[in-house]
Amino acid sequence: MTTLDPTAHRRALPAPDGWTVAGAGLALVCVLVGTYVQTPWKSGSTEWGVEFSGNGGWGGLALLIAFVAVAVVLVGLATARARAVAPERTARRALLLAGLGVVTIVVFWTGLPPVLAAGAAGLAVSTHRRLGRLPASAAGALVLAALIALGAVYLAFTG
Repeated sequence: MTTLDPTAHRRALPAPDGWTVAGAGLALVCVLVGTYVQTPWKSGSTEWGVEFSGNGGWGGLALLIAFVAVAVVLVGLATARARAVAPERTARRALLLAGLGVVTIVVFWTGLPPVLAAGAAGLAVSTHRRLGRLPASAAGALVLAALIALGAVYLAFTG
């Protein structure tokens, strides 16, 4: 009689890379500032302040954190799988993630764009490290990732 290890067939989630974690940090800052912080650059606001109760309160905060957490898990899975293929394909997947980051700008309040941008940047850097050069698709992903990150910060403080 053999004993089966119940964890033997279970696939563990890979830990997200540092780039994705950094994107999650930026995403959290952006969604919290965008939702709860009144800045002088937002319409109807003349000074800095925090408005917690009128912007969803604890429920809104939990939802925003959940969006970012799910994004980190999904982008972490995508980047782990992308690093397991040939570097040229990794570069194309970096560009795909950056493209998704551009598309998700329409729902910037979810925090998805910075997480996707950071995942794309991490894949582009990984491609450069593995190939010793930066393919055009990886370079495009880096440029888009930087623009997405800047756009997310801008929207958080002015949106």
